[in-house]
Amino acid sequence: MRITFSMRFQILFGVITALFLVSIQINASGSSVSPRPNIILILADDLGYGDCSITNPESKIKTPHIKQLAKEGLSFSDAHSAASTCTPSRYGLLTGINPVRTGVLNTLLSAGRAIISKDEKTIAHLLKDQGYATHMIGKWHLGFDTGGKKKDFDFDQAFIGGPIDRGFDSYFGIHSSPGAFPLFYLKDRKAVAKPSEKTSWEKMKTGGGTTTIKGLKSPDFELDEASPTFCQRAVELIRNHADSNSGQPFFLYYASPIPHSPWVPSKAFKGKSGHGDYGDFVMQLDDLVGQINQALMDTGLDKNTLLIFTSDNGPGPHATRLMAADDHYCAGPLRGSKASIYEGGHRVPFIAKWPGKISPGSKTTAIINFTDVFATFAQLLDISMTTYPSAKDSHSFLPALLGSSNTHPRPAMINGNYSIRQGPWKLSSKGNKKHSDSTKIDASQFELHHLTDDLAEQNDLTGEQPEKSQQLLNELTRFIKQRQLK
Repeated sequence: MRITFSMRFQILFGVITALFLVSIQINASGSSVSPRPNIILILADDLGYGDCSITNPESKIKTPHIKQLAKEGLSFSDAHSAASTCTPSRYGLLTGINPVRTGVLNTLLSAGRAIISKDEKTIAHLLKDQGYATHMIGKWHLGFDTGGKKKDFDFDQAFIGGPIDRGFDSYFGIHSSPGAFPLFYLKDRKAVAKPSEKTSWEKMKTGGGTTTIKGLKSPDFELDEASPTFCQRAVELIRNHADSNSGQPFFLYYASPIPHSPWVPSKAFKGKSGHGDYGDFVMQLDDLVGQINQALMDTGLDKNTLLIFTSDNGPGPHATRLMAADDHYCAGPLRGSKASIYEGGHRVPFIAKWPGKISPGSKTTAIINFTDVFATFAQLLDISMTTYPSAKDSHSFLPALLGSSNTHPRPAMINGNYSIRQGPWKLSSKGNKKHSDSTKIDASQFELHHLTDDLAEQNDLTGEQPEKSQQLLNELTRFIKQRQLK
């Protein structure tokens, strides 16, 4: 049969139409997005669930820029950091691995080696493999291969095992918490300047009062200038990317040192909150969120940028105690604070904005964990997780992020060594107690809470729900037995 020009045209039109419909289906499912979005992840340091009005209407601290971000995007009411302290939380966020599985704690930093192993891939690796330019600014706190103790730094040598060796193209920041001596800036693998000047800051003691912490800093480092310096670099990175007209997408992981102690608000924010240095510092954090959001809008990059804001864990105990005296509750209605297995230790603000993809002013009760970010980015880019087997505890919440579902059907969530969450049920070791021998724990050492009815974790239901308590304990002990500690 002879194929006429008309028939050829019809066949070609049919193929093009079919390809177009397939493209629409892929985009509608949320499994692949074209063009690939820029991604910015802002991580606050020790910001409590109750410090922002979006998660705590009773907050005494004004956070208008965070509130505006929520109006422009989606806010999660049941989002959780991977742990209730800095190092394991950041480890879980970047790797998709529950830190309980590998025994990552802040104390592991004393070993003088990088916390993230070479065979553990990060979200920076994932995105770099897809052609992203990957950048980090701010607090690392995941160690370096120093060959000795945590702070045995050789300033004449490269810092190995940090961001540049774990998937990032560029890095500017600090090695640990903002007040952890020695104080200096790192650029990629090298110290910008050697610590050579004496300095000090006042640290609050657990029982009240303060003590003077002394150490060395580099000539270019001042505590109250660190955060403004990081923010300026982040805004410059955004503007430079826009000016370059590059078709390459970028990922920015901005790990802010605010509002971790020492609370050193810059001059522009000193006294602004009316609630002490901590309140001023939170307002400064809010301002940097506004600056980054505004830079995206000014450059037009916001139209194809997924912007996420969250916190690495709950509020510090000193902030919680002092601010409560001022009628401000850093954890809001939640029990506990930083380092606690209760909700106040790891339930955190989590807001995502992406114009045209995320409905403005939306809210979700989906239960998500930092470890789930890895798989979410993978599904967003249509990448199989089998390519990244190390991210064992990551479960994509992309449907919840894009509004097609208000739930996130993930397996039970382990919060610290001795707490487990499944749906509304949560089993926790009584009084946040640690157990030296996990083989000898039993249900009598735990308390059971139904978080839908008891968000403050005040009513122990183990006596009324013995079967549920035992079921959760069995799952927790099974997970603990599978651990392979670093």
